[in-house]
Amino acid sequence: MGSLFKKTVTRPLPPGAEIVTRQGARLARWRDGKGKLRTAPVTTGQNGADRIRDESGTYVGRYRDGNGLIVEVSTGCRDKTAAQSVLADLERQAEKVRAGLLTPAEARISEHLGKPIAEHVDAYIESMEARGVVKMHRDNVHSQLMRVIEDCGFARISELNREALERWLGNETRADRSARSRNAHRAAMIAFCNWCADPTIGRMISNPFRGVPKADEKADPRRRRRSMTESELTRLLEVARRRPMVEALTVRRGKRKGEQYADLRPETRQGLDLLGMERALTNWCRLVFPFQDWVFCPWRGSGRLCCLGPCNSRAGRRRMYAVDRSIRNSWLYRD
Repeated sequence: MGSLFKKTVTRPLPPGAEIVTRQGARLARWRDGKGKLRTAPVTTGQNGADRIRDESGTYVGRYRDGNGLIVEVSTGCRDKTAAQSVLADLERQAEKVRAGLLTPAEARISEHLGKPIAEHVDAYIESMEARGVVKMHRDNVHSQLMRVIEDCGFARISELNREALERWLGNETRADRSARSRNAHRAAMIAFCNWCADPTIGRMISNPFRGVPKADEKADPRRRRRSMTESELTRLLEVARRRPMVEALTVRRGKRKGEQYADLRPETRQGLDLLGMERALTNWCRLVFPFQDWVFCPWRGSGRLCCLGPCNSRAGRRRMYAVDRSIRNSWLYRD
């Protein structure tokens, strides 16, 4: 037969508490938020500070589990009648395990099914952190999981079902959410349930989302990759050339933070200019290049070409090689 009790805990002294001595025992006396006068024994904490000794807010149940071991489990109930009901359920489950109707693994899973799903999500994110997953990915996965859970109305892990997820994916498709985004949410839910169904974790028997179809991302592209235009490439190289000087001139602290007024020596400026030209790989030639879809970027006297599009033909490669050999000191010479 199990029993219920409240654990003894210690808490910091309430604000405005007065310490008095009665019959050789130290007591703390204070008024709570409702104005009621309360007292509690005073003890000394590990750091030497005074603390009050009190009871836990919820009941704890002590019973013999399916393996015959005496365990203590928090019922999470402040009312004793409700705590007795929880304890009775735990004892019935232990009897089923002892009778062979449930395996210990199934009994552990049944304990997790009634917990709020947010606790399982937090435990999953903590396991990702332990595996070394970067914070940005963990935050993205947590956001995706909570979005699906809230939209589908999943309160506990036992409520996860494939039909609700497929209905959510269909609603998001009609709301014009991209296939890539839908697949990311789907993958997050499947990975979460795979973790819960892992035998070493023991929070679910199986993954309810196994077999949910994946959207075709090729049929729903939102950003088509393309080659850079000549003007875009020109701006990119110009920013790369100017960046070392701009970063050196920019003030990072003080009242004039963000302004470009730092005093640099001439040799420092010259070095930064050379660094920018190396990063941009450019010292634009003084000649309009005659070939279409090519931009000439010579540096330090050797010819270099930047192709704005694919150059897979043999003739195009021969032309590039021939032109490259004709460049000397930023001028185009004919052989």
